[in-house]
Amino acid sequence: MLEIERLTPHIGAYVRNVDLARCSQSDFDQVYQAFLNHQVIFVDQQNLSPSEHLLLAERFGQLEPVHPFFPNVKSHPQICIIETTRGNQPLESIWHTDLTWRKTPSKCSLLHAQHVPSVGGDTIWCSMTAVFDSLEPDLQQQLRDMSAIHSLTAFENIEEHDVTLDWQKKVIETSQKYPPVTHPMVHVHPETQKETLFINEQFTRQIENMSPDSSQKLLDQLFAHARRPEFQVRLKWKKGTLAIWDNRVTQHYAVIDYKDTPRKLHRVTVSDSTPN
Repeated sequence: MLEIERLTPHIGAYVRNVDLARCSQSDFDQVYQAFLNHQVIFVDQQNLSPSEHLLLAERFGQLEPVHPFFPNVKSHPQICIIETTRGNQPLESIWHTDLTWRKTPSKCSLLHAQHVPSVGGDTIWCSMTAVFDSLEPDLQQQLRDMSAIHSLTAFENIEEHDVTLDWQKKVIETSQKYPPVTHPMVHVHPETQKETLFINEQFTRQIENMSPDSSQKLLDQLFAHARRPEFQVRLKWKKGTLAIWDNRVTQHYAVIDYKDTPRKLHRVTVSDSTPN
């Protein structure tokens, strides 16, 4: 029988005793409700082929197009490859919500571990719903009337001669195609109707209609608040673990404490808000 184990008061749950590649509609409905309730869910021992990974993701909604700069599985290009290899340590990690530099960010992601270090390489998620709920009512009301500018400028401080990998060059090319976008700082979740603080350290640049100094001061205050551990859940990966998170209400952070120990995960991203 399918079991759901809540991990923290605000975010995260393990889903057990289910084979997601072959689960019934009834079991999937429970998994989907756990995804909404807990914002990120973890399922161990999932032996997913690339085709099964895509079919499962389609049950959550419409698949995103091929990612503009991440490497992908050649036979299934909508599956991104997130990989560390010997001699190539991962880049600095920054708290982020996926694709907020686009007008329509993604709905959710399904990240499947192919092989992982025996020690290190964890991922941490933060509930931005819990962060918003914890703020003082006056600040909450202030934020409801604000919008912030998001942009893809992850390599803005890197010299051109330091950009050597193809995907890094594609990041720069993509950033030139996507001008900055504006998002409300408080979103209402389309399915749960809960309010969430919609900012992240990697892509949120400035609050509209505020001076740069005032904007940065408020953003820094909110980012620091979101880093409090009571709003977070941490996953130690195993081969075959699948993490599914609601990108509309979370940030995540990859812990890069494993140097160049090989690590490989497959990610599929979903855009449409309607599950199948």
